[in-house]
Amino acid sequence: MKKIFTLLAVIMASLTAMAQTTFYGTWKNNSNSFPSFDNYVEVTVNDNGTSTIVLKDLVFGNDVLGTITLNNVSTEQNGNGYSFSMGSYTTFDITEGNMGGVTKGAFEGWGTMDGENLQLIANYFDYGTTSLRYVKFNGTKVQTKPDGPTIVETETFSSDLLTSTAAGDTKTTKNANAILSKYSDNTYSLTLKPVETADASYGAITFSGLGFEEEDGETYISGYVDATTEETSPLYGKNIKGDLSAIIDVDGNLVASVMLVDMDDENFNVEMQFGKQEEEPFEPVSMAGTLSSFSRTDDGDVADQKPSVLTITDEGEGKCTLTMTEGTLPGTTLSLGTITIPSVAYEADEATATMNLSSGKVEATTECAHPFYKTMTVNSLSGSISVKDDENSDADLANANITFSVDNNGTETVEYTFSTNGYVTGVDTVKKADGSVKHIYTISGIATTQMQHGINIVRHADGTVKKVVKR
Repeated sequence: MKKIFTLLAVIMASLTAMAQTTFYGTWKNNSNSFPSFDNYVEVTVNDNGTSTIVLKDLVFGNDVLGTITLNNVSTEQNGNGYSFSMGSYTTFDITEGNMGGVTKGAFEGWGTMDGENLQLIANYFDYGTTSLRYVKFNGTKVQTKPDGPTIVETETFSSDLLTSTAAGDTKTTKNANAILSKYSDNTYSLTLKPVETADASYGAITFSGLGFEEEDGETYISGYVDATTEETSPLYGKNIKGDLSAIIDVDGNLVASVMLVDMDDENFNVEMQFGKQEEEPFEPVSMAGTLSSFSRTDDGDVADQKPSVLTITDEGEGKCTLTMTEGTLPGTTLSLGTITIPSVAYEADEATATMNLSSGKVEATTECAHPFYKTMTVNSLSGSISVKDDENSDADLANANITFSVDNNGTETVEYTFSTNGYVTGVDTVKKADGSVKHIYTISGIATTQMQHGINIVRHADGTVKKVVKR
């Protein structure tokens, strides 16, 4: 059930009796119930010490209140302006909205108006609650009512907001809000608040005029658009644009990525990530192959080769553990058994179903009976694993090539290579792809048949979506 806002606001009236004055300005509130938005208010000062205030096209949260008319607003002239207050004598009418008859509840409101400016403030209760809320309108007089799209729907999402500056400084704001508004011209705006970096606070930032496309129960929102800030900040007065792409998935989660740039300062940029979901660790995957070892010694080169099984276990945060069975020290009778190498970094390229592996110096453990070889220093490791369908069976084919070197008790270096071109058991570490791209979109959400210069949104046949930059 939608929230119903029982709304009563107090406003200012016009300078001339029985004359109507139109003001255009911004609605704001002191909570995250709805995003700030621009619209207009009509004020008529009557001869009997009252005013009529008409609030146009109001949308608070998911409630479309339409036009609200406040009658019998108490009015007092103060010099060249007016002050207003509401009480039990003020009548309250709603038309055009989707809320039907909303019952007036406890409220208080007041405002001021001079020849050019209108300010109104109201305290009101959310319908059915004891939560007192605050709204404020600031506007200036206009000769004609401004034309333009109006908000028809809003939705608020809460998640962590990660910001990164050009200097590499990062900051995470917990429980930030992303307020998505849909307009009557079928465009969107997205407001992120609060936006904070390691060295500055920017308040709220709004990106308007975003395009969208809906497909398979998901909504894709994107655009390269102007960005406006709610508060005076280091961004204030700068020529700011936002390169934004976002998706609302089938579960209703919003994930947004924004690059904020200053058109007058090429050195300025702030990257923002909202709603980024942590990847679920993959389950261990194993594959059979060969573990070869080689060492160049004073007595000559020695090598060994054993059938081996490689198992990859996810540690989370882009790291995994590799185990390889049947490890040996070439030229000796010692068996290392299973070699376990932790903290190996991985990057998964879902488009090609490839996992790239790398590691600096780490301590590996073995099953060797000799105490000198229970731990061994891995100097470096690199390699890749790719997974694809086998046309002749239901199994998955893996192609792996991993190389690493270890110190042999400080006397020599042993080089190892694990290789395979066989079947995978367990769960794939990377999503298999059929090699095809289903859709390509520009950052503005326009479908295209090939990659464009700049940022492209690529949706693959396996359902994965990836942002690709073409230089």
